[in-house]
Amino acid sequence: MKRSEKQDYLAQYDHERRRGDTYFPEYALRDLSVGLGLLLLLMVISALFGAPLDERADPASTDYVPRPEWYFFFVFQLLKYFSGDMEVIGIVVIPILGVLFLILLPFLDRSRQRHFRRRPVVTGATVTMLASVVVLTMIAVVEAPPRADASDLTFAAAGIDGHDLFITSCAHCHGDVGEGAPNPAQPGDIIPPISTAEYLASRTDESIRTVVAAGLPGAGMAAFEVTQGGPLHAEEVDAIVAHIRSWESDPPVQLDGSVSAAALSNNAEFLYPELCAGCHGIAGEGGSGSALAAPGYRQSRDDRQIFDSINLGHEATAMVAWGSVLSHSQITELVGHIRTLGGVGPAAAPRYAVDVLPIFEVRCVACHGSAGGWDATTWAGAVESGNNAPVVIPGDPANSILLQMMSGTHPDGILMPPDGRLPDSLIQLVVDWIEGGALE
Repeated sequence: MKRSEKQDYLAQYDHERRRGDTYFPEYALRDLSVGLGLLLLLMVISALFGAPLDERADPASTDYVPRPEWYFFFVFQLLKYFSGDMEVIGIVVIPILGVLFLILLPFLDRSRQRHFRRRPVVTGATVTMLASVVVLTMIAVVEAPPRADASDLTFAAAGIDGHDLFITSCAHCHGDVGEGAPNPAQPGDIIPPISTAEYLASRTDESIRTVVAAGLPGAGMAAFEVTQGGPLHAEEVDAIVAHIRSWESDPPVQLDGSVSAAALSNNAEFLYPELCAGCHGIAGEGGSGSALAAPGYRQSRDDRQIFDSINLGHEATAMVAWGSVLSHSQITELVGHIRTLGGVGPAAAPRYAVDVLPIFEVRCVACHGSAGGWDATTWAGAVESGNNAPVVIPGDPANSILLQMMSGTHPDGILMPPDGRLPDSLIQLVVDWIEGGALE
């Protein structure tokens, strides 16, 4: 600083000191005035332009492109240059070094020179930092992908072919177009088709995804998502689900109308009238098919032979191979029901594990297995869990919250499943289960 500049500065300081300006109220009033002005400016901007809020977050959405606020764009852009194990450098090391530089700046720059041209090191470092932030922010804005329209977002566009994944991962058990095939995990069992209109209409994308990702250990199906110990990444599982859902517009497999609701139940009292009584009679008395209630029929065949007749059918007759539609447990229940024909006595009350759980596994467990407040995976959970437990009162269907929600009679108008009411026959099965004491 030149001698004349120093004298002018000291003279001005002495003048201000003699005039008597103090922090309060003079300087405090100036600060408050500036702060109030900025606050009013922000209020005006908010009133004119509003807050740039997006729609309510949807965890199931696939069309949202997550990005930080604009003032973090430069750090966001650094992640593109320091990926994998190097991320810590871009997201932690470099920003910390920049902050430390600003903190230490008063100690690093002890020069009495005030003009930026006379402080080239500090000025150059500061300009470099500011320029880097501006440039990285601009690159992040330019390179940021636009939000995709959900109707246009396809897995094929993301480079994942759901058809090829299905062929390599699923077709061995389910067939090339989901038509079903012999179950390699359970000899003698045939996996039902998963490409029928009935199957696709009764399953949500989430329930199908849960089965693909986590598998069905009881049926011999392994988990496929890496988080569950499988070989596929999450986006690959999504691609398989999208491929399966694509069949809905033109289902490759067509079932007889009487089969549609039967695929949801293990209860033989429901399955037999729907699928068998037309040929074999409601009491097994016979008709166009064999008299299943005749002592000679049941005595001349063991359970395995009856099972094979239902599972594989008879090519020379009208008896179809029901194994392409029904599961192993459903056919087993039918065999047991056939054994009761001929006046042996009334069938036992429905049981949760055999009759009710299969319905919940298809329509409820995807949401209520580990979330949703109610656990449908076990008998105890189905009866005793929930935000308003107990939801099942054995012997009292009318006052059981579970049945109220399923039948649409809940006081709050709640309907479960939310995507559509179950068939009356399945609801009646739950009624019979509760009336029979909600047996395990």
